[in-house]
Amino acid sequence: MKFSTSFVLLCCIFACSHGEDAEQCEEDKCLIDSNCRCSSTNNPIDASTAPQLVVLAFVEAVTTELYENRWSELLESRKNPDGSYIGATFYVPHEYTDYQKVQDIASIGFEVAVHSISNDAHQDYWRDANVTLLEQEFGGQRKIISKFANIDEKYITGVMTPQFQLAGDNSIKAFVQQGFAYDSSWPTKSPYFPYTFDYASTQSCDVGNSCPKESHPGFWEAPIIDLVSEDDVCATIAACFRQRNNQTKEEISDWLVQQVDTQRQANRAPVILIIESTWFDNVENSWDGLVDALDKLEALPDVYFVTQARVIEWLKNPVPLSEFETGLIEPALGCSPFTCKLSKPDGTIRYMNSCVQCPKSYPWLGNPEGN
Repeated sequence: MKFSTSFVLLCCIFACSHGEDAEQCEEDKCLIDSNCRCSSTNNPIDASTAPQLVVLAFVEAVTTELYENRWSELLESRKNPDGSYIGATFYVPHEYTDYQKVQDIASIGFEVAVHSISNDAHQDYWRDANVTLLEQEFGGQRKIISKFANIDEKYITGVMTPQFQLAGDNSIKAFVQQGFAYDSSWPTKSPYFPYTFDYASTQSCDVGNSCPKESHPGFWEAPIIDLVSEDDVCATIAACFRQRNNQTKEEISDWLVQQVDTQRQANRAPVILIIESTWFDNVENSWDGLVDALDKLEALPDVYFVTQARVIEWLKNPVPLSEFETGLIEPALGCSPFTCKLSKPDGTIRYMNSCVQCPKSYPWLGNPEGN
């Protein structure tokens, strides 16, 4: 039987773009020693002996004004039960970010991760994206952060996609090819621990999103356990307050502490609290409530505020609370400050603070170094 060239080409394209679904996970085959973990709500050790890990996550442009007026006050003086300063993870988008301040964040010991270059507001932009575009968005932003904040790429290992939109396996393929180690873009109503994509995920896929189905050995997913409000579940703190703008400081604080305590009293799955500065502008008492909640959680002997990368490190070596350490690193390489006036591809002018000499043009998709 003979086939036309176009038919063969079409079949090749389809086969290359759609791999086989991953097999169901068997724990005796998926061993943490080989960087493999099944998707599960089971704590890898006795939950009563485990630390309760909490990730404070930030997903907006890093600016000097925002950091100095908000995040430094919120974060820098707090300590974990082991006496170390707390960790946090900044998922950094490109536009309006001050890369000198990103260098400062890394030098303190906070994790710097990626939130894309464009931060496009349309969900279908991300859901329908091909691998090439996603590599440019996320791999490109990794290169931008590394060059202009002067941080070694090997320390920039994580991704959180805008609006938690995944393009199924295209997203994971792009992340793997660009050298990332984990994604944290998949909300869940169940208290999942981070797991790898060696085998099929048992995490439910929400309507409207596209979830990975193929095998991606050794690549980690850090699920976002939904927060529970009076009338909804939500992935971010601000989303839980869209219909509630009349809460007192105490009510907000108690609610936030309860979100952590729900997991603390159960399987102690890691909690991710995504904090957006717009919440403080739109919801009365939100800042005071958040500060009070963190004060209360900081006082608990088994709650550790850590980076998302540290959570995954713990899954690889799940020691009990008595042996756990915050384990911050300082990957920053120093900064020679430059203020750059640059043109975007559409002619728009952008100012960018850099730790290295200014590029010729504003770094963007397909041109992350601004050459």
